[in-house]
Amino acid sequence: MSKYLNRRFSFLVMIFAMLLFVASACKKDFLNPPTTNQAVTDEFFTSLSSCEQMLNGSYVILAEPFYNGTNTIIYPDVVADNVKPVIGGTFLTAHYSWAQVPSDLTTGTSFNLNTTWRTAYRITRQLAYVLKYIDQFRNENPTKADDIKGQALALRALVYFQLVNMFSQPYSFTANASHPGIPYVIAEDITEGVSGRETVQDVYLRLIADLNAAIPLLSNQLSNKIYMNRTAAKALLARIYLFKGDYQTAKALAVDVNNNVPIMIANYPSKLFTNTETEALFQLLPMQRSLNGSVTTSYAGYYFSTTSLSFIATTDIATLLNEIPTDARKAWVTASGTTFRISKYPANVISGFTQTARSHYQTLLRSSEMYLTAAECYAKLNNEDSARWYVNAIRIRAYGTGFETVATGPALLDTIAKERRKELAFEGFRMYDLLRNKQGVNRSDANSPDALTLPYPSLKAVAPIPTVDVLVNDLKQNDGYN
Repeated sequence: MSKYLNRRFSFLVMIFAMLLFVASACKKDFLNPPTTNQAVTDEFFTSLSSCEQMLNGSYVILAEPFYNGTNTIIYPDVVADNVKPVIGGTFLTAHYSWAQVPSDLTTGTSFNLNTTWRTAYRITRQLAYVLKYIDQFRNENPTKADDIKGQALALRALVYFQLVNMFSQPYSFTANASHPGIPYVIAEDITEGVSGRETVQDVYLRLIADLNAAIPLLSNQLSNKIYMNRTAAKALLARIYLFKGDYQTAKALAVDVNNNVPIMIANYPSKLFTNTETEALFQLLPMQRSLNGSVTTSYAGYYFSTTSLSFIATTDIATLLNEIPTDARKAWVTASGTTFRISKYPANVISGFTQTARSHYQTLLRSSEMYLTAAECYAKLNNEDSARWYVNAIRIRAYGTGFETVATGPALLDTIAKERRKELAFEGFRMYDLLRNKQGVNRSDANSPDALTLPYPSLKAVAPIPTVDVLVNDLKQNDGYN
């Protein structure tokens, strides 16, 4: 088949997927479909309400399948040293051994992250439609229109930041971040294809621009955390600046967030990942409903549960969480014979789910992360008193009084890194934290000898680009997968 026909076939597949999605998943709210099944055309966008429906449809795809627990939340811990697949399991086994291979969309699905890649661009095309039409209806309700636009911009940044971490080496991999990033597609027309991979530096510039544009538009109403809001967008921007190595800006944003939303003390950690988690900034709603196909969320807790036990904790993280007897977080791992089950996520948060392990909120941004971001940034900016204040707030909450650190210099940075690993374990950070700090992976209880060590730098630290996009859209494949 010629390259031109390949492109046409790919476009037709994508168009069909888009039409099917709009017919089945665009919602006035998360679980109630609109009365229309009209395709994505100019005629669909007739009011502010139609833009809101498209935005809410994007939230649905974000929840399932994009933040399906295996590829986005669990993957970074599996390829690092917090989580390992159950022997004989099928999910992420190749990733765990850094043995991913490129493949097309129909074969080798256990060896790649194609679903995550494909879904990301599905979401961002949806958001592009919102951004294209929203200003036409701004006069209906300027405040609401601004909020919808801000949400679309911030969600686009969230999705692309996830992609650049999965498919590209960290910002510090080259001196000026000139290595390949991802295509930052902002057009809604899928027939335009993809022009190529931007540099990581350019991707970060776009991420920052989207969030800086979003923040003044967004509502700061934190009572409904299943929608992106101003404080959550600031937290995401702080995370991006931290990963970029701009500690001054990351620190200022993290402190601002924590002034508005302090860490949760009461009900910690029992109310994490519930709708009463007071430190949550942005959460995904658990959903269960058949709607022209299954719309049932499968967040990380489901794959850690006995219902679908696919992953267990490594001995390394289990030992770390149990090193101080009073640590409230030691309950996040439970000994089961010679292995450790992960029990961080609650079940049956919303009643009525067929499988209760699916019923928990997936918190994507919370203030504990921002305390740790502030601590790390202050330490790297040589303001150790402030660094200790933030990390000690995390330590006192977890251990009780009497465990405040007085460390300085490299020991202080090590303490902060250890607390970050503990607090954010099983939430999708570990590999990216190792890479941005130029550290390799070292496991003490690997499932096989070839899974013991991954040095830094390594070409296998990032996932391969799907073959279909390499061939059809002339994208450069990641080195090491050619």
